[in-house]
This record gives sequence, C-alpha cells and structure tokens, in this order.
Amino acid sequence: MSGRSSEPVSAESSAAHGSDRELRADARRNREQILRTAQRSFAAEGLGVSLDEIARRAGVGPGTVHRHFPSKEALYLAVAIDQFRRLVAEAEVLAATDDPAVLFTLLSRMMATGAGNATVKSALVAAEFDLRTAAPDVAADLTRHVADLLGRARAAGAVRHDVTVEEVMALVAGAFAAIRHAGAETSPDRSAHIARLILDGLRPRPR
Repeated sequence: MSGRSSEPVSAESSAAHGSDRELRADARRNREQILRTAQRSFAAEGLGVSLDEIARRAGVGPGTVHRHFPSKEALYLAVAIDQFRRLVAEAEVLAATDDPAVLFTLLSRMMATGAGNATVKSALVAAEFDLRTAAPDVAADLTRHVADLLGRARAAGAVRHDVTVEEVMALVAGAFAAIRHAGAETSPDRSAHIARLILDGLRPRPR
C-alpha cells in the first residue's frame, strides 16, 4: 500500500474550474437571451432584423451572436427548436394535472406558438429545413404528450372518440396556415379566435 498522499487541489485550480463553470453559465444565459430576443423581433418585425441588431437588443456583442449562430438560418432553426422544447415542458406540467380538458390548453398554446413564429417556420420551409428531422427527439416527445392527453380526454368524454393523434397534429399544422391566410399572425386575439374555431371541431357532438 503506497504511503503517497494525494496532491491537494490548489486554490488556483479550484478558481479555474469555478471560472469555467461561470463562463458556461454565462454562455447559456447569453444564448437564451439571444433566442428570446430573436423570437420577439422576428414575430413583431419579420425576418429582416439583422443579427447585429438582435445582438444590440439582447445586450450582447455581435461576436457573441455569431459564435452561437453563424447564420440567420441557424438562428431560425434554433428559435423554432427552442419553442418546441418549451411546448414539451408545458405539456409535462399539464400532464401532471387531473383535468382531461388540458389537451385543449396545450393545443391552443401550440397554435399560438406557431402563429407567433409563422415567419420563422416559412423561412425554414423555404430553406428546406424539416424540424422533425432536425430535432426528432423533441418532435417525438411533443407528439407523445399530445397522444397521452388525447387518450385521457377521450376516456373522459372531453373529446370526440373518433379523432386520432395524427389528425390532431394535422389540425394544428392547418391552424398555422389558416391564421397566416387570415393575416392574423400579429394579432393574438384573432389567431386565438381561429384556434378556438378549429378546436371546437374536436369536442363531442351533441346527441
């Protein structure tokens, strides 16, 4: 058995590790702030907002934006995937409740998110980006949550019995097109009204 004692960790080494963690945390915060700013800017003003202007609004340097997102297309894709992740997190919260009607809450949120990011999604389609290919795990998680909530709602009689998860997801996609066709992307009230009209078709028909 060796009598050699382990070398103590120097204060300088500990400080370096702490500094690394702080840098990683700063990088995450910067990235999140850039995504939030880009999403708001694109939704309000379209895709013409430059990366440098997004950097200014986010309170970071242009180099920080370009390090995280080397092109506009990369930023578009990151914004869309981030919104998917947020919807998955919201679905997980809703799934923890006992209310079978939370399916409608999630679908309404999905439609509102799609309406707010219509320009970004259009850009991705034009650039031949497929979110299901770019983030298959996130897309699958969201579909799974919708399927679970649909099953619960169907069992409780809160939704018509003959609807499938594939049809529900198709209706959500169709809502984006309907909202865009009506020019309601920038009007939360009008887009929510269109969403309610579509979701009413999922409710049980009166006997």
